Amino acid sequence: MEFGIFNLLSRRVESQTIASIVEEAAETVKLADQAGFTTAWFPEHHYSNYSIAPSPLMMCAYCASLTQRIKLGTAIVIGTLYHPARLVSEVAFVDGMTNGRLVLGFGSGYQPHEFKRFGIDLEHSPDITEEVLDIIEGGLTNEAFEYHGKHFDFPHTYMALRPVQNPMPQVWIAGNNAQMQQRAARSGYPLIISALVKDIDFVASLREMAEKNWHEAGVDPASMQLGTLRFSYVTDSHEDALEFGDNARFQYRLARNLRFRKEELDKGLLPEVPFEDEPTLEELVANNPIGDPETVAERIVEEVRRVNAFHMNLYMHVGSMPLEKSLRSIERFASEVMPLVEKELGEPVTAAATTTWAVHRD
Repeated sequence: MEFGIFNLLSRRVESQTIASIVEEAAETVKLADQAGFTTAWFPEHHYSNYSIAPSPLMMCAYCASLTQRIKLGTAIVIGTLYHPARLVSEVAFVDGMTNGRLVLGFGSGYQPHEFKRFGIDLEHSPDITEEVLDIIEGGLTNEAFEYHGKHFDFPHTYMALRPVQNPMPQVWIAGNNAQMQQRAARSGYPLIISALVKDIDFVASLREMAEKNWHEAGVDPASMQLGTLRFSYVTDSHEDALEFGDNARFQYRLARNLRFRKEELDKGLLPEVPFEDEPTLEELVANNPIGDPETVAERIVEEVRRVNAFHMNLYMHVGSMPLEKSLRSIERFASEVMPLVEKELGEPVTAAATTTWAVHRD
């Protein structure tokens, strides 16, 4: 069983600066490294305060010298928004900077607000992302490579930059897009799904949807390696749990508004507009591993068993939550929750856990 920590790097109040947001994220990553988390994940988003991080690879590179053991992952690289000829070199370079600790999360994106500003139709993103993945795979696993597709033409090229990892950094696919999930199935890539404020039944429904896509790809769903993305906070104080829940709800409100084209920015800041059928703070806290150590461990174990997840990626510092509280929660998660989960599941919770995967080509 693996645990990751996810930093969205959102900006809830104007007083938060790029430097302060990045430094707080770095502090959580350094602590997670010491505490035995497997992976620290960073996002890519553009043109709103939902996330100020335009490049997850930049965050991975920044945190490389601040950490020793933890893997550093992109969650996600929006492949459509890159030229793969540049991206393949940057991936190899950052894998070198991290000394082989880079993990590549890929997705096709979901925010029309972003794609419009890049002049790209969101509907075309899965097709383009698949070609980007073709070039990333081929460019990182061959000394020389060429590619001729619908969207990209890459002439025969000697790949001067080589990744540290052999054959290449591990790739994950994120999101619910059917085409991308089928690519994950065919390539043997782990899949990460996000339920956030929803309950465990919703997580199970996402697993069922993914299984259908595995079948469509002609792959046995039993081979699926699944990760989930959840909010998590360890505290004995119900008041603190609700404070964290309020910050989690802030993030989800912004994501919903961006997904459904309801964005109205005031100098780059999105309003916190409630959405239809929004859970109460009490419900949000109850739906996620938030609470005292026993409650958090119980909810994690239930979800792991229900959807057969091997990795849980956790939002543990969100919105304008005070850093000191988030760091204390991370400490308690490692010292109190992880042992409970390990005991209940009967398997180690460790940064040394490994994932099998392979690159398959037609």
